[in-house]
Amino acid sequence: MRKWFLYAALVCCLLSTGCDAGELSSLQEISMPYAGEYQCQRLTLGEKDVLPLFEKLTLTLERGGTFTLTYQKKHGGAGGLSGTYSLDCEQNTIAFTPDGGETRVFPYQDGSIFFEVPILGSLLFAQFSPNA
Repeated sequence: MRKWFLYAALVCCLLSTGCDAGELSSLQEISMPYAGEYQCQRLTLGEKDVLPLFEKLTLTLERGGTFTLTYQKKHGGAGGLSGTYSLDCEQNTIAFTPDGGETRVFPYQDGSIFFEVPILGSLLFAQFSPNA
């Protein structure tokens, strides 16, 4: 009953302010459920599985619109990349702009991000999914 009252009060407020509900941000844009840490679930270069070469490969999406991609190789070496991102909920895509780099757009489906990048004549494919 209380939820119904709160919902009715919200609707009345929107109607009384003359605010067009179509102009409001979607709930997903406001709550940002996609923000968080993602682990690489699949990483291939051409036909070869290269995920076993890494101890850890993590993508972090911050609430402020920034991202950090960090890796730790199994046999030494670590690094990373950072920049900004934006999610298009209607197109189910996410755009990444690395610091000093070009913007690239990738699919965002069922909570996972799918990267496909041509590298030296081969296709690098990566799937990042949220931590459980």
